[in-house]
Amino acid sequence: MRLRVGLVGLGEVAQLMHIPTLHKLQQQFELAAVHDVSPSVLAEVADHWKIAKRYDTADALFADPDIDAVLILSPDQHHGEQARAALAAGKHVFIEKPACLTAADLEMLAAAEAASDRVVMVGYMRRFAPAFMAAKQELANFGPISYVRVRDVICEGPWFFNQTDKVVTPKGDIPAKLIDESRALRKEMMDAMCGADAPAIVKRGYEVMTGLCSHSLSAMRDLLGGSPKRVIGAQLSQNGEQLTAMFDYGSFTAIYECLIDDIARFDAGIEVMSKTKRLQFRYNTPYLRNLPMTLEVQESTADSNLVRTLGPFHKDAFQIELEAFHDTIVSGAPNRTPPSDSREDIDLFSKILSVAKTTLVS
Repeated sequence: MRLRVGLVGLGEVAQLMHIPTLHKLQQQFELAAVHDVSPSVLAEVADHWKIAKRYDTADALFADPDIDAVLILSPDQHHGEQARAALAAGKHVFIEKPACLTAADLEMLAAAEAASDRVVMVGYMRRFAPAFMAAKQELANFGPISYVRVRDVICEGPWFFNQTDKVVTPKGDIPAKLIDESRALRKEMMDAMCGADAPAIVKRGYEVMTGLCSHSLSAMRDLLGGSPKRVIGAQLSQNGEQLTAMFDYGSFTAIYECLIDDIARFDAGIEVMSKTKRLQFRYNTPYLRNLPMTLEVQESTADSNLVRTLGPFHKDAFQIELEAFHDTIVSGAPNRTPPSDSREDIDLFSKILSVAKTTLVS
């Protein structure tokens, strides 16, 4: 069954990842309609991809009876409201992570999903990467875990994609009223989660958690079978763009380190150890499609050491997650990333912030 989809939001991730991927998956999807608040972006992107239906508002797109499913790729503060509106219009919904910025917004989304017969899937593409799925299989016979390291030390996307792709940006044509309303909504949500009087480093830290850390911490939860028992320690620095956290998993500890800077590299991944085994995989920048990933598995005994490399895997995680979205709608396949799963991320972010606030240097 071929699904007719509409896109809400035509920014970087839409232009570089989702639209090319949907174009590749033409047996499963028809990209039938698009919306963006910038008329110039809407026109140029739709012209380039020859998309006939172009809507001035998200609600107008949701009202289109020919659309089966929508991809919510708008700024994070609008995800919950737009997803609920799409559900009310009878559409299946894919939301780029984070599903929502606040626990309250997410609860309303989960309730709307439960009251519908539609699929709502959150786009945690790292959890669909072939190397990640291979690691899950390896862990089934891994033995007791002793230590875990999770890492996101990166340069932001433009350094990479500016060498390979052009991203269409607004020509100063977004209505000022929409900009002001969007900023006010984001501030309201940030205040709700961080505290209205929280210092800038805390609010920026929460933005980094929802924007970057959610990828790896969600993958950590999936790989290790759930959330940690508690946050042992957490510290923010570098204006909120550096986070170090330590998690208690009962019989072992997991360490997470995050840093955003301007050094041209993308050093992200997870390493899991037992007393005699180790597995490790690294993620590449998501903005360049089909970059290779490998899974390295090491096992040592008293007189031997074996290292296996699985891969390289080139199939892109964005493609795999959209294939999974299609299969969940059409065939009833399990939805691995519903809104209820995202609640664990928001809960973990809140715990990290609570601990990090106690370590701030005045």
